[in-house]
Amino acid sequence: MRKIITIFVLLLISFNRLLAQTPLTEAVEFNVKTLESETIRLFPLLDAGNIVVIDFFSTSCGPCQTFAYDFEMAYQNFGSNQGNVFFLAINYNSDNEGVRIFDSIFHITLPSASGIEGGGNAVYESYQISAYPTVILITPDHQITEQFIWEPTAENITNAVVNAGGTLVGESENGFDFNRVSLFPNPVNDVLNLRFVAKQTGAFSYRIIDLSGRVCLRGDNLSVSVGSNQRIVDVKRLPAGVYFLEQTINNDHVISNKIVVE
Repeated sequence: MRKIITIFVLLLISFNRLLAQTPLTEAVEFNVKTLESETIRLFPLLDAGNIVVIDFFSTSCGPCQTFAYDFEMAYQNFGSNQGNVFFLAINYNSDNEGVRIFDSIFHITLPSASGIEGGGNAVYESYQISAYPTVILITPDHQITEQFIWEPTAENITNAVVNAGGTLVGESENGFDFNRVSLFPNPVNDVLNLRFVAKQTGAFSYRIIDLSGRVCLRGDNLSVSVGSNQRIVDVKRLPAGVYFLEQTINNDHVISNKIVVE
């Protein structure tokens, strides 16, 4: 019996280690260079009062591809690095061109640093990252309060950041109330429901785009009224896979969401 308990404890310890993809609880200083040749240092960001959220990823990793746009959506939820939260993607073992292609395919606009040319490999080593994707959260006191946000969905990342004191962006200056935009079901296999609150009348448009950038479905210049609106999109013709849904009012700012067609 004692032997069985010992084996169970060892398995539990190993499982916990797998969940904590970095064993560190306190941040280590680093600097990386983004694809736009901007040098980013961690400690000045933290010392300025920012929460820093890092996505450690590989361009060839399947789960990294699955959750890439979730990290982008969380980045947008908190003001695209203009608020009190700073999002950064750090790659392992690809050059700038490889990361640039990855970002283009998955519609990533947040700062990214490649492993080879951007210094990402060195950060992987110093943070002892054992698997990817690994999303961690660092608070301004330099503590790693989230060693591994799993699954790294936009909802889970957003909740973790809010719990750490991150401030969500409320309403935008365009036609959407961002806090009241939803789509369901997702994954979807026949009909996708779009619900949103418009702050002005005008023309609503949507596009569904596949991973190659091809527009597969679209609806243009659909009338909207101030307040609650709903649109239904038939996706039965689409092959199973991952797509991006873009919505606009009066050709203003685009709201993007990842959808999965089964």
